[in-house]
Amino acid sequence: MTDLFDYIEWRGDLPLIAMPLCDVDALLFARLSYMPFEGVVSAGFDCEKPLPEVARQLLAKAQAASVNFRMPEDKRLLEALLDAPRYQGLALCGYETVYDKENEEQFAALTIRLPLGVCVTFRGTDGTLVGWKEDFNMSFADAIPAQLHAVEYLNRAAVLPGALRLCGHSKGGNLAVYAAAFCEPAVQERIAAVRSFDGPGFQQAVTEREAFRRVIGKVRTYVPRASIIGLLLEHEEDYTVVESRGTGIAQHNVYLWEIRRGGFHELENVSGGSQLIDQTLREWLAGMTLEQRERVFNGLFAALQASEAETLRELRDHGKMAALKAILAQDEDTKKETMSSLRILYQALKKALPDDPLKELEDRLTVLLRGGKKPDGSGSENQDKE
Repeated sequence: MTDLFDYIEWRGDLPLIAMPLCDVDALLFARLSYMPFEGVVSAGFDCEKPLPEVARQLLAKAQAASVNFRMPEDKRLLEALLDAPRYQGLALCGYETVYDKENEEQFAALTIRLPLGVCVTFRGTDGTLVGWKEDFNMSFADAIPAQLHAVEYLNRAAVLPGALRLCGHSKGGNLAVYAAAFCEPAVQERIAAVRSFDGPGFQQAVTEREAFRRVIGKVRTYVPRASIIGLLLEHEEDYTVVESRGTGIAQHNVYLWEIRRGGFHELENVSGGSQLIDQTLREWLAGMTLEQRERVFNGLFAALQASEAETLRELRDHGKMAALKAILAQDEDTKKETMSSLRILYQALKKALPDDPLKELEDRLTVLLRGGKKPDGSGSENQDKE
């Protein structure tokens, strides 16, 4: 099975003039947006730094243990790009990152100067609760802060000359499409292509707007075989299904996507399981008004934040019980609505996911709802220790 690193080995010796940019290159650029470029890449668009130089600096910081990569493969990707002739002429600028708990915004973007234009790439959701809350806000808000920020960022990046290409992975793909749709008209005219890699869609009210329809012909979405994230909400654009060696949510990991010499290993359709989960989530959301969605998600994430966890990992390792207890401590109406929605979602996913990954959560909720008694009636004196 071949992947992004095999692509760099196959095509890395071919300069862009010999083989123009393709969508696998766009996937590579989308992954670059996750790199910790603080202190290495300028926030301005008038101070570019060659990609090989950036890679060396970041790898040196990693060697000195002064920076951590989100995934081990990120370090390997930078190492692969160091000497690949295909990427020697690229330069980075405009690195911007925002984490705002109060306004529920998690945003990051990077601009890549190409020989004949510009690629603007947006970061997807990180591991923070704020990042995930902002994703859920898409289900009831016309626009989230990161989407508006993406539009403003693209308008500024357009100071650079040449054709504009946009890309992003996960939420970053959604931001790329949104920015392309709602940027200034003169900027939109310069957009050559928009690529979303397993990025969620939009509410129907957004996809029906004229500005959105003007750009949709330039958009293509790539989703893995068992996609979950990339099928959420509404999609108007064409999409391509890519084979992945990952399972479950790991399909979202682009390092596991299969690539051939001519591009992605394409499939005819997503898996039956992916379609079933997509239908399940759509029906769950359709069963709530926008106001109900807002109350449920706000209540849920307020409870998660009560655990004092900042990231999903911290929540999983230390804050699960605190979060569940905080849900039960909400006012009666909010608690009832939240628990009812979660129960409906759980029952629906239980039918869609044969391995029943939510069993532990169900057991914990049952224990709490029974006042600390396990389903068999026995005590649960060790619950508070987790």
